Amino acid sequence: MKKIERSSMRLHAYEMIKKAIITGELAPERRVRDAELSELLGISRTPVREAILRLEDEAFIVSKPNSYTMVAPIDLEEVREAYTIVASLEALAVRETVKHCNQTDIKMLVDLNAEYERALQRKQSIEALEADLAFHNEIVHLAKNDTLIKILTPLRDKIVRVEYHYFNDHSPKEKSYQEHERMIEAMRQKNESVAVKQIQENWMNSLEHLLKNYK
Repeated sequence: MKKIERSSMRLHAYEMIKKAIITGELAPERRVRDAELSELLGISRTPVREAILRLEDEAFIVSKPNSYTMVAPIDLEEVREAYTIVASLEALAVRETVKHCNQTDIKMLVDLNAEYERALQRKQSIEALEADLAFHNEIVHLAKNDTLIKILTPLRDKIVRVEYHYFNDHSPKEKSYQEHERMIEAMRQKNESVAVKQIQENWMNSLEHLLKNYK
């Protein structure tokens, strides 16, 4: 983690620690101490403590009074629930997007999916994961629904965290890319039912693959 040299230390500490948890730099069940994190971030312990409390509220950190504070273990049942909800919410986003998307929007999705395919072909797992996330983020953005974005963000953070752990060796790879392709084509043709079916299958197939392979 890089040192922080600007103001808003509390927010910076929160964002940096959360990112480290999501990407696995701070691994599940790793004990965390405010003094250690303070040194890593280059800031005082007070904003670090405040960030830890906020992350505890969000279930990224767990603690037992007078015993330990650690990065939360990955709960596969919680992940299963998050995938199911996100699949439904992104289906809603697709329904909204199909109504008003134009050729510029479609081209953006095509380009993002092409980046995903290139990363897969180069076997760059993290780049592929990030390209996949960018693709799904664009779908939600195109729905033009700020409330939907606010609801989805914390759920997807949980999903991204576990995907960083399993994406290296167990990527859905070409199948996910092809699902994206079929969804884009359905959106181009204003075929709402097919587009919705593809986004739901994309999420649920990823969940099935994860549960089968995650250790």
